[in-house]
Amino acid sequence: MSAHRKDSGYPTTNSNGSSSSTTNNNNNQNGDSPTMQTMVQQQQQDAAFAQSMGYVREFRSQAAAYHQLKTEESLVHLQRSIALLGTKVAPHCYAAGPGNVELSKFFVELHALMSSSLDDDGDALWACVSLLQHCSRNLDARQNIVQKYCFVPLLSNLLKRTTRPERVQRLLLLLQDLTYGIRISWEEPYLVVLLEHLVDLVHSVEECDANTTDVDSSHAQLALSILINLCYKNFVVLFLFLRSVNISNFSRRIQNYGLLAYKMLIILTEDVHALEQRELHTFLRTAFAGMEDCLKQWHVPQLRHIVDILLDAQCHPGLHRAMLTHTHFCEDIEKLLNQIEARQQMDDANEDARKHQQYCMQLIFQLIGYVLELSQNNECISLDAIMTRLYEQVCNWLDSELCGVTAIELLTSLLRLGKRAAITQLIAREPAQIVELINSAVRHNTKPAQVTATLRLLLTLLNESKTEKLVLSKISDSYFDKILSATLSLLPQMLSAQTLAPTEVEKAIFGLLLLINFASIAKKAYFDKCCTLLELPQLQYALARAMLSGNEQLVSAALQIAQFEHFPKAAVAKYVSSISDNSNANATPTSSNEQADQWHNLSAILKCHRTLIDKEMAQRVNALIESIGETLRRNELHSAPVSQVIELYNHRIDSLNCATHNLQQRLEQASHQLSNITQLTNVQNAELERFQTKNFELLISQERLQTQCKDLKTQATRLKENLSNLLKSMAETSEQLQTNERRLAVKQSEIAGLQKDCEELRNNLSVKSEELSKLEALRKENSTRIEKLKESVNAYELNIKDKLRTIEERSTELAKTHKALEEQREARKKFEDLVSVLETQLQEKKEQIENLESEQREMEDVRKNILSLMESKKPRRKQ
Repeated sequence: MSAHRKDSGYPTTNSNGSSSSTTNNNNNQNGDSPTMQTMVQQQQQDAAFAQSMGYVREFRSQAAAYHQLKTEESLVHLQRSIALLGTKVAPHCYAAGPGNVELSKFFVELHALMSSSLDDDGDALWACVSLLQHCSRNLDARQNIVQKYCFVPLLSNLLKRTTRPERVQRLLLLLQDLTYGIRISWEEPYLVVLLEHLVDLVHSVEECDANTTDVDSSHAQLALSILINLCYKNFVVLFLFLRSVNISNFSRRIQNYGLLAYKMLIILTEDVHALEQRELHTFLRTAFAGMEDCLKQWHVPQLRHIVDILLDAQCHPGLHRAMLTHTHFCEDIEKLLNQIEARQQMDDANEDARKHQQYCMQLIFQLIGYVLELSQNNECISLDAIMTRLYEQVCNWLDSELCGVTAIELLTSLLRLGKRAAITQLIAREPAQIVELINSAVRHNTKPAQVTATLRLLLTLLNESKTEKLVLSKISDSYFDKILSATLSLLPQMLSAQTLAPTEVEKAIFGLLLLINFASIAKKAYFDKCCTLLELPQLQYALARAMLSGNEQLVSAALQIAQFEHFPKAAVAKYVSSISDNSNANATPTSSNEQADQWHNLSAILKCHRTLIDKEMAQRVNALIESIGETLRRNELHSAPVSQVIELYNHRIDSLNCATHNLQQRLEQASHQLSNITQLTNVQNAELERFQTKNFELLISQERLQTQCKDLKTQATRLKENLSNLLKSMAETSEQLQTNERRLAVKQSEIAGLQKDCEELRNNLSVKSEELSKLEALRKENSTRIEKLKESVNAYELNIKDKLRTIEERSTELAKTHKALEEQREARKKFEDLVSVLETQLQEKKEQIENLESEQREMEDVRKNILSLMESKKPRRKQ
């Protein structure tokens, strides 16, 4: 498998990821210190968890009451408690820690209720199903539900018994979510029934194609998705599936299901159904579209399933070839980045949502890193067009607790395989992110994996000319002491695989490799330090562990360190030999009596040697205690030699270290024995179950065979009696047969006459049938004419109704117009009277005007007369 694959389990940390820096800034702006804010948040979480535990205890008490009473009232109280758990308790509260017994008892009680106590058609059982779906939204709780509490067999049996379509839909959705990434190592009894039922659901759509509904199609798609989850990376289930299903028929049935069909056919390998390159390219496009849908809801299990299939492409040669020739990676990854940016703008205030977001980003970063490796020496694949966007997106998640390691590794891949000049220029222009990574690597709360990823990034940056000065200026001599402090703090005699974890080995090796690269650039400043550190047994042991780790990158780093001129080859080889001997001794324990005797003799010799050494040490310790005690009694503690006190404390520390080392070894042996015993008990339980089921089947078959044997005996006696009766009846009926033969001859002659009559009747029947067909044709014509007449009559009736309706409307309008006409007539009469009055008044006015005009004429005549008289009386001028 490829080296890009990481651990597929879910960490149990609670982190806010990339939003932590924003939260700290807001806290500082509000005037609250981060420590105070953290304490307040912790108090709130403790209060919420205590409240949720109260609801859990209430559910357990109600479940116990229902087990005892089995009454309607207790069932109602139980349903109310289940509803409160589904609405009042957040999903992250169901993530049971190692010492949380309450939640473990809760899941056990819920399993017992759903398996036997509740009715299949009752609302309480389906409330439990809804509660289980609510709990599975948390990834840690989902893992416990599947692996620890084994709810999948229970839901499988419930699915087999359920008939209502909407409830089948709910169970299929829940099983689809729970089976993403499921691991099944042996053929469990429920698998046969579950696989058969899921295959029947897939086949049911094709068998009733004319009556297929959307519900049936949805059930078939969900069933196919569950089959894919069960068969993927589970050889036992895949082998059982291949044995119990007609693969060629099944492959033809699922070809119309798009991405699901491609997944299933890829799992079934090319031997069963060979996919063309065109179909595989279509699968890649649909897979990226499916990842976009997962990012819309931060659906971690489904996204992990798709990414795992793409990362495992090397196991499928056809898919690997299709990925090497796929030319749309840049476009597809750009769509994923667009979806991530659109989703980040939404408010993800929920803690589970933030964790799911970081898990999704981790998977996307792994996929992009794998695509970058495919692009190496491949002209078909290029991500240079989106290199700047990738760098910006990666920088947003470098300080995340869940996906920070993957983001740093992707940044290293971008520098190593991508458009190198653009990335180094961006880092040299804005080095704040790299400086923050360098500072965080020496903090105590930083994980070793993140420190290792940071060191590998620094090694890559150190090889670039634009960023070499940045790395050299930000790292000092004390930086390497802090990186190697965890390894150097161990005592040489305490070095083992338990005291020095593999992550600490990786951190030490890459830190040492970075120091050697610094020494190659600045030899005066770092060469002596490299020589000094390589002489230390802790780092020599770490180098030996790296050589035997099996990790390609770690072994490569150790071999690069081995090229240093003062590399301690003999000491490292000695540690490699001892580690190999210990691993071989642990891998192949002795079982013969001779080896046991040798081990017993050797342990006895070592015990005697240890008693001698213990006596000498005890005498020395007693002497030290007496001398220090005398100085205390004389109140002269200030004059006591410090070397004696230091020697006494050193002896005490060594004894405690040896005791802890022995206890650790005993714990390792006990855990190893416990794991072996649990595996043995699991195998024996599985065999016992299989033998019990086989025994039960044999008992049933034995009873069935006994009853069949009894039935066969009774049938044999009945057959003998029937045979004797038949012989008697044959003798009696022989005479009757002779008479019947004579009667038969007579009847045959009668039959011949009747056949002639039958032929005549047939001829008549054919003539009558022709006449009947003609009459039928006439009847059809008449019926069509009648239908047309009925349609015309209906049309006429409709027209008559419409006309009657218009007549009624017009009659009402006519009545209204008559009323208006009468009103207008009355008004006209009033107007005529008014006009007559006005005419009389006008006549009078005319007469007055005429009188005034006559008077005016008379006045004018008078005036003229007066003027003429006045002119006549004027004296004349003398000429």
